[in-house]
Parts: sequence; C-alpha cells; structure tokens
Amino acid sequence: MEMKVEVVLKEIIKPSSPTPPHHKTFNLSFFDQIAPPIYIPLVLYYTNDNDNKSLRDVIKKSLSESLTRFYPLAGRINDDNSSVDCNDDGVDYLEAKVTNGRLSQLIKHPDIHVLERFLPCEPYSSDDQSKGNSKVLLAVQVNVFEDCGGMVIGMCISHRLADASSSATFINDWAATARGATEQIMVPCFELPTLFPKVDLMGFTPPGGIKNKLEQQLLVTKRFVFDASKIAELKKRISIAANSNGGLIIDNIQEYPMMTRVEAVSAFIWKRFVELDQAKVGVAAAAAARVYSVTHAVNLRTRMVPPLPTNAFGNMYNPAFALFMNTEDEKDHTYPNLVGKVKEAIKKIDGDHVRKLQSTDAYLNYMKQIKSINSSGQTSTVMLHFSSWCRFPLYEADFGWGKPTWATTAPLPFDNVIVLMDTRSGDGIEAWVNMTKEDMDEFQLDKELLAFVS
Repeated sequence: MEMKVEVVLKEIIKPSSPTPPHHKTFNLSFFDQIAPPIYIPLVLYYTNDNDNKSLRDVIKKSLSESLTRFYPLAGRINDDNSSVDCNDDGVDYLEAKVTNGRLSQLIKHPDIHVLERFLPCEPYSSDDQSKGNSKVLLAVQVNVFEDCGGMVIGMCISHRLADASSSATFINDWAATARGATEQIMVPCFELPTLFPKVDLMGFTPPGGIKNKLEQQLLVTKRFVFDASKIAELKKRISIAANSNGGLIIDNIQEYPMMTRVEAVSAFIWKRFVELDQAKVGVAAAAAARVYSVTHAVNLRTRMVPPLPTNAFGNMYNPAFALFMNTEDEKDHTYPNLVGKVKEAIKKIDGDHVRKLQSTDAYLNYMKQIKSINSSGQTSTVMLHFSSWCRFPLYEADFGWGKPTWATTAPLPFDNVIVLMDTRSGDGIEAWVNMTKEDMDEFQLDKELLAFVS
C-alpha cells in the first residue's frame, strides 16, 4: 500500500515572550531583497521509539522559545517588500500521522517525491502558500510514523529572510533549546542589513537561467550518492589526468590539483552534462554555437574581511560563475580543466570581491554582465546551477532523542539545478539533480556517472 501522510493538527506558534517595541521593524538586506520569494525546504528524519506525544510538546515549547531570538520569522513581510513587521503573528505548526510504511524502509529505499508530503507547504510556488495561514515566514510539520515511532520534521523557511546557512543556524538553535543545551544556544547576529542596506531596485530584473518549468514541461529530480571512496577515486583520476598535462590550468598558472570534494563532484557532473548535450545536438553543432556555464552559490560569511560569524542571519551568498566556449578541442572540457574553472570561479569570491559588493551598483552590474552572456543572440548558453549545502551542520540537530539519520531537501521545479548535500558520514555527497525528463532519461544511464554513484 502507498504511504499515507495525513495532517491531524494545525496551530500557530508565537514567540514565548513579546518582541520589544524597538525591534518591531526589521529591515531586509540588499541580498534579502533580491532573493527569490520562495521557501527553502529542509527535512530531517529521526528513527526513535520514544513517547512521541511528549516529544511533540517539547518541539512546540522550544520552537516558541527560539522564536524570541529569531523574532523576524514570527512576523510578516511589509507591503514595501523591504522590511518585516515583527508583530509576533507566529509561524505555522502542523502535525501529521504517517501510515502504511516504516521510516527505516523509506530511508533505505527513498522515493524522493514522497518526501514532499512531509513539508508544511509547497516550497517553490510562493512564500505565502502554507497549508496553514498565508504569508508566514516559517512553517513546520512534524510527521509521526504510527508503525514504528519514527519522526520526520519538515520545515519551510522564507528565502526572503534566510539562506541555507541561516536555516541550519535556526534549526540547531531550536534543537539545542529543545534538549536544554543552553550553552549551545546561539543568539543570531542581525548585522547584514547594516552591512548591505536595502536599496531601491526599481527597474532591475534578476538575471534568468533558473526558470520555473512546472507549466512548461515535465521536470525530474533524481538523487545520486557519491560515497567517500568514490569521491577519492574521482579526485585521484582527475589528479592523474592533470599531472599528465602538467597540472591544473588556472588563469594560465599551473597548480597542483588539490580540489575539494564539492569541486570534484561539480566538475564531474558538469562534464557528464556537457557530453550529454553534445551527444544530443551533435559535437560540431555544439562547438559552433554553444557556451557551457556553471554557477555556484558561495557563502560569503567566511569570505568577508574580517569574517562574519556563522550565525549572521539572512541571505549572504553570491554566485561564482564559470564558463567555456566549446570548441572541437577535447582539452576544453577535460576534467582537470573544468575543475580548474570551478576552483578559480570560487576563488575569486574573496574579501575584495565582497567589499565591492557593498556597492550595490557593482553587484547589479556584475549580475547584468552574467545576464548579457546568457542572453547573447550569437551563442546558445547551456547553464548548470549548483548550490552546496555541504558542511552546514544539519546532522547536528539533536532535539534530545538523537541526531537525524538523514537530512534532505525536496525536489525542485527548476531546470538544470543541482543541490549538493552531505551524507550522514560527512565525507560523501548526495547530489539532487533536476533536469527535463528528456535529459534525465539519458543522464541517469550514463555509464561513467554510474561508475561513481549509487
């Protein structure tokens, strides 16, 4: 029988103490203003056999307490779309019972489209479409498996207030509050609106590339797992290829190919996608008319000078941008060359780059430059968009009954978007790949890909 998820309770959870008058208006930062009006979905899976009724009481009480520190989440976006009315209207809290299935089996044989049912809203339509009240900035759904006692916590947090890093900060504060670990409770830093003040964005349209295709064509999300041994094998293979050619070429400088697992996996997926595209359109046609590009969302907190703390709350990321003009020369898209391009793009997001971004004009000009490349009529740009959640401490979210067995996002209705997440061991990568059905039918059968994933 098909697993059934039935919502049995809907409530509003408000901060345990009122927000002080001097905090009633919270200005968004510039990066918040240009963030998409969607939710970031996060799902944590806990295998336990404790008294779920008492656990749910702990979850609600600690959520209320955490909201006193993360008070903007309990407010509502003002009509100006540049500030939050911190009115303590609260967040949506839902409880659901799960029948016809066991959590252990779901984790062992995941159906990623079933996972969407554990969320309190449709995350990618608009951030005012919760199953409970409208226009909430945070919604939570606690799902209890009746057959085994397992629990799944699904959370949707407005992208207009938080990025993935801030989402992890919030849920770990909430978990620490629940288990009474007061020394690990981290008061959020709300410094970003001061460092990157809101501006008048009239007339500016964010660049394209990530397009909602729900009404245009069928998209497919597949999860590919690179375990640590396969990543080591992949890095070794890239290193051997680089050394045989004298090292990685980065801005005409040869470097020893010391790459991160994220860089290695990103370049590998990029390479497989390029070859898929060339096979589809023909190598000669692709060489004459195609640009292959990658964006990588880079967390700016540690790249500022001095660095910002990890609890700096809000949106604080910037896309690193790499591309190559394809030719018939195979050297253009060898693994070492693509790793080098990814490394160099991320390397350029440094303290000086972040300092320049504090000038809004500089950032908008940068984004317009990317948009002009993508919209050039002389070439066809084929883009992949990566967002790495690796090293965000999602697996540390212990509410008092143990750390999660699994942490996931949800299927995305965007073309050519890849979310990279840690495996539970912390040294592997789960790649959540979103493509058109036509492309995925070919991509998931790629023999070279299948040699490295499970």
